[in-house]
Amino acid sequence: MHIEAWEAPGEPVPFSEAVLQQFEEFTIGAPWGMTWFHVTGTVPTQWDIPSSDRVELVVDLGFIDGIPGFQAEALIWSADGDIISAIEPLNRAVTLGAEPGQSVELYIEAASNPDIGRGFSFEQTPFAERPVIPGEPLYRLRRLAIAHWNRQVWEFLQDLAVLAGLAEQLPDSLPRRAKILYAIDAALDLIDPQDVVGTVGSARAPLLEALAHPAHASAHRIHAVGHAHIDSAWLWPIWETRRKVARTFSNVLRLLEENGDFTFSASSAQQYAWLKQDHPALFARVKQRLAEGRFVPVGGQWVEPDSNLPSGESLARQFLQGKQFFLEEFGIEPTEVWIPDSSGYSGALPQIAAADR
Repeated sequence: MHIEAWEAPGEPVPFSEAVLQQFEEFTIGAPWGMTWFHVTGTVPTQWDIPSSDRVELVVDLGFIDGIPGFQAEALIWSADGDIISAIEPLNRAVTLGAEPGQSVELYIEAASNPDIGRGFSFEQTPFAERPVIPGEPLYRLRRLAIAHWNRQVWEFLQDLAVLAGLAEQLPDSLPRRAKILYAIDAALDLIDPQDVVGTVGSARAPLLEALAHPAHASAHRIHAVGHAHIDSAWLWPIWETRRKVARTFSNVLRLLEENGDFTFSASSAQQYAWLKQDHPALFARVKQRLAEGRFVPVGGQWVEPDSNLPSGESLARQFLQGKQFFLEEFGIEPTEVWIPDSSGYSGALPQIAAADR
């Protein structure tokens, strides 16, 4: 990939302003701050891409290993100004939809957020305000490349991870645990490290057989719904919260498109309102998924509020204004209370919630 960059001064700038700037040559390993990258390239013509596979852009902004977030992230834009999806530490690739021989042109709105999650200590960072951000950038770009994503290999890794995780939880005395370990051993014997793509099909066979065995009849059935808890104001500026909402929701829309049985929930009318103001096209896509019942607003409040300090009037208005937004924008009235990250709850909440229903 050919990489150019423009360093944005001060607070973030919109796409329409960024693309008009003078971009300069940029190399892998160079430091970056609040930066827009312009990347171009061509999918290699010699690649054989089956219909089940895809071409991706793989990005490593200089991520810090061991934590899923609270550090560098980026929003990926098409050359036409459409949001594609986002890049984060555990999500380092974006689907390009390109074929061998086709050219690629993208813009990357990179967020050089300080590391506040190391060791999950979440200590106050000295870099939270613009005037005290260090003179030296916090990150160096490690990788930016076009890659061939192979579905068979990816699914093999997922099968392996699920079975290994299940084996760790099962008692040593259970026969199923022994069968799982035997299946993993057999699969690894069948993988040729020099020809992973050519041997992964046969290597998946013992894993699929182990996965096909049902759980005990008395086992619980679990239904999982996707969710992303986004603090509206915490250890980062409000403008970064707004960018985080766009990054998260764009990734959710991609997952909804790729997985027909996936459902996602998100709270806080304020965050939807920010998205409508900042990225109306992305908001329209969210609205479409809401109409399908696959993107679900929860909580009915304007934000997920503190529940100890506000007055009863303040808590009541959280519901009144939040529900009004969801009803006017989506025709949906959430009927549950959703404050999962509060450090305590007001004794007035039950009667306020009941009244608002």
